[in-house]
Amino acid sequence: MVPPGQAFDLVDTPIDGRFVATMLVPSPRVVDEIALEYPDVPIVRSACPIRTIEPEVLASFDRAFEAVIEPSQLPRKIVENREQEVLIWLAHKGFRFSGEGQVDLAQQLRRIVLQDLGRDWKATEMAEIVAMSEATLRRRLREQGISCQQLLIDVRMTRALALLQTTDLSIGLIALDVGYDSASRFTARFKQRFALAPSAVRAKNSDH
Repeated sequence: MVPPGQAFDLVDTPIDGRFVATMLVPSPRVVDEIALEYPDVPIVRSACPIRTIEPEVLASFDRAFEAVIEPSQLPRKIVENREQEVLIWLAHKGFRFSGEGQVDLAQQLRRIVLQDLGRDWKATEMAEIVAMSEATLRRRLREQGISCQQLLIDVRMTRALALLQTTDLSIGLIALDVGYDSASRFTARFKQRFALAPSAVRAKNSDH
């Protein structure tokens, strides 16, 4: 399940040749309702794998997914109720998405940086754009478990991965597009982030 507006990486790592990914994005209104109903449950800040999932939770997810992909067959309220059921299960397991009324600074900054990845972003510039001091910016990001530098790297690498998988741009051009003048430095950073060289991702993508 993915919160509305959330950017994420999906890495194809099949087991025995099989790979299936099913994603459900609940409506913002449903997320807001659950956020208000379960204010003491921690907000999910990054991907959180759940190793053990009860059959009832899986069945709830399947019902919600079926309702979303065939919305014309069900009243909208029924679709939202099914989404809500999944979010309630997650809340009881200790996971909650942030409601729209709760500003996620890291996500806000990701969107800002993504508009101009080639820019040499500084913390002072980010702070000015979101109308807060640099110290406050760093503190609030730290509360979300990320630094300015980590956020920049994450946005750039995520964009680079998407370009490698969906375009024929050279690795050098992709490096420039995401803000790296040096292709070798970009490659080193990419390998650190994904444990694969950009050329390996490109080759793997060409095989499919």
